[in-house]
Amino acid sequence: MMMESRGSHHAKLTQKRADELDIEFVFIPSYSPTLNAIEPLWKDLKREISPEIFADRDHFKEFLTETFLRLSHRLSFANDWIETFLPDVQKLC
Repeated sequence: MMMESRGSHHAKLTQKRADELDIEFVFIPSYSPTLNAIEPLWKDLKREISPEIFADRDHFKEFLTETFLRLSHRLSFANDWIETFLPDVQKLC
């Protein structure tokens, strides 16, 4: 699993649980948005939310959920990332 190098990701409890689940972490350098596949999704999500005015918290939550799900189901947001970094990740494993 690729993760940012946050302190909580390096915590002994986190590593212990990952070991129990047979998960191996590959840490990406800090401030590396091109290595983090979620960044293009966040960029598009922020672009769609910024012009909106929400009547209340429920309206915001509904809009956020629907927009996130719609954007995350687009395969294209990850294509470049997969083509660029998946071969490298496979070589590391």
